[in-house]
Amino acid sequence: MNRYRRFFLPLALLLPLVGLGLIWLLAERESDQGTEWEVPIAGYDPRDLLRGHYVQFRFDWPAVQEDDVPAWSVSQTSLCIIGTAPNIESVEVQNLAAPDSSSASVCDATANANPWSEEGDDGLIRDRIYVPQGAARDYETKLANAKLQGIVRIRINNSGFITPLSLRFQPRPQEMVAQDEAE
Repeated sequence: MNRYRRFFLPLALLLPLVGLGLIWLLAERESDQGTEWEVPIAGYDPRDLLRGHYVQFRFDWPAVQEDDVPAWSVSQTSLCIIGTAPNIESVEVQNLAAPDSSSASVCDATANANPWSEEGDDGLIRDRIYVPQGAARDYETKLANAKLQGIVRIRINNSGFITPLSLRFQPRPQEMVAQDEAE
């Protein structure tokens, strides 16, 4: 009996670690799959910019008005992304309760709200991205500059869930800067 115990006890202790490692490996593999897109952002709050080293922002989906994507609609709404990665040409809001088969065939990617994300059901409208502490002041300055447009690189995995990857800035078109100054 003692001989079996010496053999099986280490195996019994290692089995949960092997299982955890396998689960981690599968989750890591799933998160690395998908297509990367670049989405303009808007609506960052300078008063809440670096709470917990995160920048919270609102997606500025091309060709979609802010009110077209209903909040708290995780089970009913998805976004049909049209374009060649990483450039989005347009985005269409799809109602999953009444699917339109004609628009589903032209989608290059479909984004769904991830109910397990920090943003919950608002995941198609807003999200957040981690900012390293050393870069925080630079991000804060660039986000406050009305002449710069924030662009977030996202990955839409095979389940349609959005993961923000990085944030960069580019000059905004003059007509957008002039329109914002007029308002």
